[in-house]
Amino acid sequence: MVLEIITITKDNHEGLVKTVNSTKELRENFDVEQVIIDSSKKEIQEKNKEFLNLQKRIKYYFQEPAGISAAFNYGITLSSKQWLWFLNGGDIVHPDLNLKAFNYIVNNCNADVIVFQVEYMQSGRVLEHPELWSLWPPILSWVPHPSTIIRKEMFEKFGFFDESLKIVMDYEFWIRCFSKKVIVNILSIPIAKFDETGLSKTSQKDIKAEVNRVLKRYVWLLKKRWFWQLRMLFKAFVINSKFYRTKN
Repeated sequence: MVLEIITITKDNHEGLVKTVNSTKELRENFDVEQVIIDSSKKEIQEKNKEFLNLQKRIKYYFQEPAGISAAFNYGITLSSKQWLWFLNGGDIVHPDLNLKAFNYIVNNCNADVIVFQVEYMQSGRVLEHPELWSLWPPILSWVPHPSTIIRKEMFEKFGFFDESLKIVMDYEFWIRCFSKKVIVNILSIPIAKFDETGLSKTSQKDIKAEVNRVLKRYVWLLKKRWFWQLRMLFKAFVINSKFYRTKN
């Protein structure tokens, strides 16, 4: 298979065990590889390495704590596959996922990004895709990284995650990436369960502050895209009006 899973972890041995156990069938039966970026303290590092030494198709790397973005970026540089899946410690492959079908989709997809769905682990809520007309611009962060498979070359073309952002780095990347000529496939199939306990440690105030930073950075790009959409809407209205006048 052409897929590599990037898992970052910090001081959460139990969460890492859950994640790695959930990827076992993909690794052993579908040739998926998994990169572990560990920023844990020494004691937990040793427990992680002892556990991971028993696993197949896993590559382990330590990184001094530098934030999620830096860990993601380190994982990207170490990856060797065409497709990347960011599945953090504590998140798991969805137990109902048809792995043969998933393998077929990823291996035969011609898109640049595949957006699946994610289920929130504690609440059981499946994040639904928005209506087609509202997909761009992604003002609401509707593309969680655990539900998304992305070609590595997207990072080579459009740059890595912004390491100045501690929370919404994937949101910023999607705006930057999706504003270009990128082909996206959207499938309503849950592929991961997302551990919500990490969200409880992040204040809504901090999230909103980073989202506002990103929106201010791209305000002209967003306005330009909105203006283009309005032009297309007006053009369609004019063409349809002429067509109906001609018929009558």
